[in-house]
Amino acid sequence: KKKRKNDEVTRRCTPAGPPAESRAPVAVPVLGAENGKAAAFLYTSREYADEFVKGLEMVGVETKVLEIRPLQRISFFNDLYRSGFEAVVIDKGQENHMSMSLFSIIEKPKDTSEIVMNPSLVRSANQFYQALVQHQGFPQMQDLMCKELYGARLLVPVADPQKTTAVPVLTTGKGVRYYPAFTDLVEFGKFDRKHQFGAMEVRFRDLKKYLDYVNGIVVNPFGFALRLDGEKLDRIEKENMKLKVVK
Repeated sequence: KKKRKNDEVTRRCTPAGPPAESRAPVAVPVLGAENGKAAAFLYTSREYADEFVKGLEMVGVETKVLEIRPLQRISFFNDLYRSGFEAVVIDKGQENHMSMSLFSIIEKPKDTSEIVMNPSLVRSANQFYQALVQHQGFPQMQDLMCKELYGARLLVPVADPQKTTAVPVLTTGKGVRYYPAFTDLVEFGKFDRKHQFGAMEVRFRDLKKYLDYVNGIVVNPFGFALRLDGEKLDRIEKENMKLKVVK
């Protein structure tokens, strides 16, 4: 069924920063590691944070310092969990730095079976892309990201005819069309700011059916923006089905 071009929701497929309500006391939004756990870095002063950021820039990682206001802190720490962080390091690089489990600050959800959320996928994707910027993106990191994606429960937008006639398609400046998929409701909300669409849960194997009228799938278009055409979808499925059989 053909859809008119005017009915498409067109946005640039470029990553955007985290929503304002999740931004933080001085935090450096970069994924690090502490005692084998994915860690976020918090600082008690802007001076300490700026010093740490300069060190990151020297190894090719560009980032900036964010401030967390008191009313934003709980949502900030919850967003760290959603993004796959497990630890917090305070004043990294300073003499009196300290680290702690994220779950000493917030309670880890006991049952997430009713919630579509993929902390492990978001973490592995961010680790891969962060390493790629530093020219250190190892094949094993990409394989882990693809494995997490293959096993993920995702959300896709579906039009509500009572609210809109728009089709939830993202179009790049070059006219390449993508159907968006999301790891959780926070990422979905970055796309559906006007609350035009419903969110339907799908599995990886369901994504290929959307290729009938777009060029590919983009996962978290306003986050890590992983773009997948039919060939990539087939390859991920083939590789991970192989692993399942061996298991």
